[in-house]
Amino acid sequence: MKIVIAGGDRSGQNLMDFFQQHKRFDITLIESDSETCEWISERYSDINIIWGDATFPNTLQEANVKKADVFIAVTSSDQSNILAANAAKKMGLDKVIAKVTNPEYYELAELMDFDYILEPAEALSAEIITRLQGVDFVKLVENLHLDIEFNVIEVEEKPVLNGIDIAEFDEHFENLVYPIFVIRGGEYLMAVEVEKIEEDDEIIYLNKTEAPHRKTRKLIKFLGE
Repeated sequence: MKIVIAGGDRSGQNLMDFFQQHKRFDITLIESDSETCEWISERYSDINIIWGDATFPNTLQEANVKKADVFIAVTSSDQSNILAANAAKKMGLDKVIAKVTNPEYYELAELMDFDYILEPAEALSAEIITRLQGVDFVKLVENLHLDIEFNVIEVEEKPVLNGIDIAEFDEHFENLVYPIFVIRGGEYLMAVEVEKIEEDDEIIYLNKTEAPHRKTRKLIKFLGE
C-alpha cells in the first residue's frame, strides 16, 4: 500500500513510526521545511521525502500522489491540509484524510467530502489509525468524542471465541460490537486480515449500543471494515 503524508511534525512522525514497522507500506512524506526534511531523512531511512509545499500541484505530482492508496494531510496549517487534501481528492484518490484544528474550518472540510477529518479534540489524532500501542491506543481513542468505546479482550478470558470466524465475533456479545484489530504474537493485524480467532489472540473492538453515526462509519470504513 502506498501512503503519502503531508506534514513532518509530531502527527506526521507518529504516522511514520507506525508505518515503518510494517513493510507492506510504501511511505512518501511531503514537508516544506528543509531542516525538518534533513532530520527526518536521518531518522526514517526507508521513507521517500519530498521537499515542497503539499498545496502545490507540482509537489503532489512529484510525490506521485495519483498512484497513492491513501493521502493524509497533517501539517500545522488547517488551510494547507484542506487545500492539499482537496487537491489529492481531485487527482482521483479514494481515501483522503485531513487534520483540522480550528472549528471554523471543520464545516468547510466536511463539504470537501474527505474520508475522515481529524478534529480539535484529537490532539494526537493521527494515532487513531497508526500508533497501535495496546492500552495506550485504546485510551486515546476513547477520548476522541467519537461516541464509541474501544475495548481489549483476551481470547482466554472468553474461551467461546477460540477458533471461531472473525465474522462471528459480534454474535458472542450482547451489545453491537465491531472487531478492529487482532493482536497476535506481538503483531497488530487488521480484523479483515484474520479469518479465524486463535487461543492466544487479543482483540481490540469497538463497542456501540446503537448504530454508529456518520463519523464512526467513516472511521470504520477507513480501517477496512
